[in-house]
Amino acid sequence: MATVEIKELRKSFGDVEALHGISFAISDGVFVALVGPSGCGKSTILRLIAGLEEITSGEVHIGDKVINEVEPKNRNIAMVFQNYALYPHLTVAQNMGFSLRLLKKSKPEIESAVQHAAEILGIDQLLDRLPKQLSGGQRQRVAMGRAIVRQPEVFLFDEPLSNLDAKLRVQMRAELKALHRRLGTTTIYVTHDQIEAMTMADIVVVMRDGNIEQVGAPLELYDSPVNQFVAGFIGSPAMNFFPVTTTQGSDEFVFSDGQSFSLPAHRELEGSYTIGLRPEHIRQGKGLQVEIEASEQTGSETLLQARLADQEMTILLRERFTAAPGEIHEFSVDPSMAKLFDTKSGARVGV
Repeated sequence: MATVEIKELRKSFGDVEALHGISFAISDGVFVALVGPSGCGKSTILRLIAGLEEITSGEVHIGDKVINEVEPKNRNIAMVFQNYALYPHLTVAQNMGFSLRLLKKSKPEIESAVQHAAEILGIDQLLDRLPKQLSGGQRQRVAMGRAIVRQPEVFLFDEPLSNLDAKLRVQMRAELKALHRRLGTTTIYVTHDQIEAMTMADIVVVMRDGNIEQVGAPLELYDSPVNQFVAGFIGSPAMNFFPVTTTQGSDEFVFSDGQSFSLPAHRELEGSYTIGLRPEHIRQGKGLQVEIEASEQTGSETLLQARLADQEMTILLRERFTAAPGEIHEFSVDPSMAKLFDTKSGARVGV
């Protein structure tokens, strides 16, 4: 196990700069998720740590050592990819032990390490099978087993669950988290799925366009996003945003249709802002008049597609609710749950 520190990391591909001086630190044994939309630079960071790409400038530290010039095979890390990357002609045991054979480990050492990893992952009965005889989930366990046998200081995961179906992804998320608790190895996990990041990681790094937007614990990002981008990216369904205006001394923030929302903590503001309302914080009750467009009943909750101030919005009710398209219903939101953002910069107001 080891700490990982990224200092002013930059990566350019020709004239295009993919990373703009990224810096963050990971404590020993912590599970960190890098999350953000496609093209934000999260996989590039992983590849730079692994040594699969050349660093343009900046430093990568593992423990007390700068590894910029260290050969990938000597970095004592293990990487699990999206596509499993298993050798089709080798058995599960041979695939898992392949890296140890390259390191010239003895046969008993390899067999012992493979057996131990297979037992941890529950695939010890599959060691004699070929990859084509395995399900997608079993292949991903083999790929993780190949990483575990190396006993690395750092695990790197590059969207390892994206090829699995929805039910299996949920199962594998739980298994990966349990595996991390058992091994205690520093882990960096790249995903575009904020639900994966929120449910698995100790710390989440939210990225956009080669920059870090915010670093924090999952609930910190959910409760206290620093800007509109983070607020909209974290949370499912996504936060609703509406333009509003206010005058100094008033606590009323007015929507484009003339309806208003009271935010007593922001009486000093004046001008145009953006208000954010999470779908799960909207409740039935006296307040804003909303036109229903569609409803989805799942039994335990109701998902409404609606319109407020001529903008689409989503409402998530934790109870059953029946409404026909075109009906007008009133909903309320606790003002303490609303978020206010500067319209120009996107920064959250009152942080």
